[in-house]
Amino acid sequence: MVFLEQLQNRFIEQIINNNMKHKHHIIPRHMGGTDDPSNLVELTIEEHAEAHKILYEVHGRWQDLVAYRGLLGLITEEERMEIMYAARRGVKRPPLSEETKRKISESKKGQGKGRKQSAEWVEKRKMVGEKNPRYGKVSPNKGKLQPCTEEKRLKHPLLKTVIYRGVEYKGLNEAARQNNTSVFLIKKEAILSN
Repeated sequence: MVFLEQLQNRFIEQIINNNMKHKHHIIPRHMGGTDDPSNLVELTIEEHAEAHKILYEVHGRWQDLVAYRGLLGLITEEERMEIMYAARRGVKRPPLSEETKRKISESKKGQGKGRKQSAEWVEKRKMVGEKNPRYGKVSPNKGKLQPCTEEKRLKHPLLKTVIYRGVEYKGLNEAARQNNTSVFLIKKEAILSN
């Protein structure tokens, strides 16, 4: 019990003296950064918030705006979590501007995409001709695949004709793509035919 009180007192003291430090990813994880020590820096809460504000201004990523607002207490933890959950559910955010896309692309240049493989290793892995264990054998699916009939296609829920906000689409996916929203929201509002 004494240990917990000491820990709590030390925590309060750090907050009062502004000695509390956060670990900040120099290249944020949502932009491909890692937890490698060379990508981490210790900052005060205010410095951490400022770092995310700058990242948001430069790259326009919503994750940095949420982090900035959350660190300064401009939004509650509950609001922050709701934004994060909405992102995971696939709620569409406004598309990024060309300028923002260019800045993100520039920031990612030079980051490796893994280890380069030797030509010898690539050749060794190729399974062509007699190296392929299925070479010369009949396909197990031969004669089993049937082309989809128009009747079956029309019964599929994602391919049914959809009328959404007065416009007809060939399916839910097309309607969602054209309106920059989710299939779930289209289903709620659309009129399905067929």
